[in-house]
Amino acid sequence: MKSKAAKKTAAALFLIAAIVAVVIAAAVICNNRYSDKPVNADGSENSAQDSGDDIDFYMGVGQVFDYPVSDGKKMRFKSYDKNIVTVDKTGAITAVSTGTVQVKAGKEKINIGVIEAPQSITLSDSSFSMGIGEEYTLKASVPESKFNTGFLYKVTNGNSVTVDQTGKLTAVAAGKSEVTVSTYNNCTARCSITVGAAPTSVSFNADNQNLFLGTKFQLSIKLPDGCASKQKNLVSDNTAVCTVDGDGLVNAVAEGTANITVTTFNGKTAACKITVTKKPYYIRTNLDPKKPMVAFTFDDGPNATSTNRILDVLEANNGSATFFIVGNRAKSTANSECINRMVKNGFQLGNHTYDHEHYGKQVTAEDIKKCSDTLFEVSGQSPSAFRPTGGYLSDVIKQNSCGPIILWSIDTLDWKSRNADSVYSKIIDNASDGDIILMHDIYGSTADAVEKAVPALTNKGFQIVNVAELAYYKDKTLETGTVYYSVN
Repeated sequence: MKSKAAKKTAAALFLIAAIVAVVIAAAVICNNRYSDKPVNADGSENSAQDSGDDIDFYMGVGQVFDYPVSDGKKMRFKSYDKNIVTVDKTGAITAVSTGTVQVKAGKEKINIGVIEAPQSITLSDSSFSMGIGEEYTLKASVPESKFNTGFLYKVTNGNSVTVDQTGKLTAVAAGKSEVTVSTYNNCTARCSITVGAAPTSVSFNADNQNLFLGTKFQLSIKLPDGCASKQKNLVSDNTAVCTVDGDGLVNAVAEGTANITVTTFNGKTAACKITVTKKPYYIRTNLDPKKPMVAFTFDDGPNATSTNRILDVLEANNGSATFFIVGNRAKSTANSECINRMVKNGFQLGNHTYDHEHYGKQVTAEDIKKCSDTLFEVSGQSPSAFRPTGGYLSDVIKQNSCGPIILWSIDTLDWKSRNADSVYSKIIDNASDGDIILMHDIYGSTADAVEKAVPALTNKGFQIVNVAELAYYKDKTLETGTVYYSVN
């Protein structure tokens, strides 16, 4: 049996513990007094920290907010400016007119900003797809307003999608639904949602991609038929080399390599290796990939007189070309100046052997190398493509070419006709997207034809490019020693 003194001591300790518990509970309530106040569309508290001022939350004129009161708890409420907000004994706060006001709720004081009633409402999405089991918060906002609370969310098909009052959607089953979001004064906006299966895999439109420094590339994300994932997290493992945005647009910012990874909401992943290199002088990256392109190519030059005329018209019409140069023609001052003009203005140099004396199996590795060495000596640039004399091939040519072997899909026969009208007609009547057109810049008649054909093709919507540019915009990699007739 405990003594009376012991019982008194225990009772006193119990009373002290109860008082401490009440004090702690009061402190917790005090520290969390706005835990049930209006929230932003993403579920975060609409607090002074979010708004950047001393306002605890914003209301629109005419809006009513019920201050949370614990069951059975009695609180006194008071508005310090009833012209801005009123509050009744139950804690119903009504916004009357614009301004700022302080409201007392028990021992707490709340700073409220009252702004104009919303005139419209917008959503972060108008339509999208989700995978079963996926969660996504649909964000609502009022244009040009701080109002961001009190939105009402409803769905038309709760069997497919559910939504809570923070805008968090949960995909439950395959099907379609529509979410309607409203403000207290009945401004509404809608979003259509299609629910598919959770992804079983994911992939990109490319596993590897070469980019030039300063350019961009659009990665497309592919999911199996019937699958969906609204949230697809894209990251670069080397942002110093390239960055990627949420839509898959890759931006090459430095030379090197990086891996872009995508992850679906349920953890399926895919990767694309990006290699960034310095852009060659002969590739322009500001052309329109949606417009048709033809590559102009010229053999046997240069001949300064006619070649410069061709360069003039190409430059005047934002065109380019590949010049397959015979090495020994670079010896004269006029022709070497012509080659340097090509390099300066971004035309592609090609190798057409050193002296054009050998064909097919007669062509030696030295015929090719001597031309490349000469062009580098004259211009500081090596040729990046090869065209065999007469178009004849051999194993030696394929094994020693200084780049891809470029033949043609349109032969103007300018060497045979020496007729400008004939050459012009063959270009205009036959050119289509991806074609490689063969000409010879040593003939004045060819220059005459080109001076007419370039503006005519441009007016028809064609972009006149060199072979390397054609491959770049068609997303084709031209391999050294491989033969190409066109690029599509």
